[in-house]
Amino acid sequence: MFKVVSLFLSISIFSVAQANETVEFETAQELLTVMEVDKQMLGGFEAMLPIVNQLADKLKLNAQETEELKGIYRDWFDNDIDRVKMRTEIANLYSKQFTMSEMKQIIEFYGTPVGKKFIQQSPELTKLGAQIGMAEAQNKQHLLVEKLTPFMEEHSNE
Repeated sequence: MFKVVSLFLSISIFSVAQANETVEFETAQELLTVMEVDKQMLGGFEAMLPIVNQLADKLKLNAQETEELKGIYRDWFDNDIDRVKMRTEIANLYSKQFTMSEMKQIIEFYGTPVGKKFIQQSPELTKLGAQIGMAEAQNKQHLLVEKLTPFMEEHSNE
């Protein structure tokens, strides 16, 4: 009898834990929807396009060839990147990093005018921020090369 009761309690506790994880995951999914994470992913891709332009410049592509190259990247992003999988993994991450209460507060914030504006502006801000970072990295690339050269010379002889 004790074994039966223990088994029943174990199953009940496991079921409650699973239900809580499901509710937390669903709340995290709701948070991602409110945050318009799909648009954020697209914004991340758009932020990558200046790198594609740099590659096109390096390859000395004309405008038509540059657009063809961008098309290859867009096709890869649209057809090969598993955004559903990414969204699931991000939701799992959020549900582990934030409590239910915190996620609900964040959802509430994104429902406010300021929160909506933040969401609306985020993809463009992400893109512009990435461009600022890339420009600064390019401007200081010579300093990195100076620092890397001795290391590369030392290790290329091995």
